[in-house]
Amino acid sequence: MKKRWIIIIFVLLLTGCWDRNELTEIGMVAAIAVDKDSKTGEFEVTSQFLRPAAESTLTPSPERPYLLVSTTGNTIFEAQRKSNQSTDRHGFFAHNKVVIISEEVAREGLMPVLDSMIRGKEVRGHVWLCIARGVKAKEVLDIKSDNISRIPAIYLESLNSNAEQGTATLNLLTYFKDTLGQGINPVAGVLTIEKTETEPFERVRLSGGAVFHEDRLKGFLNEKEIRGYHWITSTEVAQTGALSFPSELEKGKFVTVEVREVQSTIKPEVKSETDISFTIEVYQEGRIAAEQAIGQFEERKQHVNYLHQVEEENKKLIEEEIDLVVKKAQKEFEADIFGFGRALHKDYPHVWNKVKDNWDEMFTTVPYTVKSEVEIPSSLLIQGPFQPES
Repeated sequence: MKKRWIIIIFVLLLTGCWDRNELTEIGMVAAIAVDKDSKTGEFEVTSQFLRPAAESTLTPSPERPYLLVSTTGNTIFEAQRKSNQSTDRHGFFAHNKVVIISEEVAREGLMPVLDSMIRGKEVRGHVWLCIARGVKAKEVLDIKSDNISRIPAIYLESLNSNAEQGTATLNLLTYFKDTLGQGINPVAGVLTIEKTETEPFERVRLSGGAVFHEDRLKGFLNEKEIRGYHWITSTEVAQTGALSFPSELEKGKFVTVEVREVQSTIKPEVKSETDISFTIEVYQEGRIAAEQAIGQFEERKQHVNYLHQVEEENKKLIEEEIDLVVKKAQKEFEADIFGFGRALHKDYPHVWNKVKDNWDEMFTTVPYTVKSEVEIPSSLLIQGPFQPES
């Protein structure tokens, strides 16, 4: 009797998965691009299928390691399923790296586009979301630029993962949280195609940010403006970057500060429901990573004073860029991308409940002040800049 129960238990443990997908039957999709068909008005979905054999380390193939399949449909889900009619593998989207949306589609609203991806759980929430500016989204997936990776999806994933202060990055889950939440609007990454002087004469670039309000693309931020956005929000991207200033040691030369840490806080002050203001506090720590000027500090005090001068220039830059992006968000986009409303909701929930219905209008005129602090504890040069022997 005991042996019989042992056999039954082992049979149950050794059963397979009823809904498993064999690797030989599925087509791995590494990236998705969404455009609008100009003739029918339907969504045009381009899927980048991987060709594993082309990337084999044993018998690599000279053929392109991916296949682009474009299909159309009234919904994204319908268009995705149509890809099964023209490829010999069933589309598998769980390993997708990036979703690229054309500017045209983004201005009409992203919820109809992203709904089926999240609802069906075919595309995971950590996937990067980018807006193609000035080009069709599918063109970004077919640029034959000189990348280290031969697969565009891997290249685009790395651009987002390694992004620094001049760029915005956003995944699907954060987009949904910001769009459906209160007191903040999302900012997504922007992909463009730029010309180069060497073959193949073009490359994809991640730069700036795409501002959304109520699910619709409102406009774009350039690199200086998106850096101001990062000073305020202290996102992960804000924690790394390089800032160059004119050197006080020698005219025409520059000093570069490497950003090591950024912390920021938005503090609301409420005097009445119609008298609300905010203070943006920013702390940055950095180090001098490069100094073009040559010379030598004769005293330690000179070195300390020089670091203070660089800190002051750094503070001035932070405050200018914050002022630049806040004014643009208020006057041009009318979109609270910083979370002023979220901070108000957190600290004064009773006030927020009274003003939230009119917050979009209030945000455009709400006053703010900026307080910044910069610390550069070391230049990594004990005596100062290098000076060659005469």
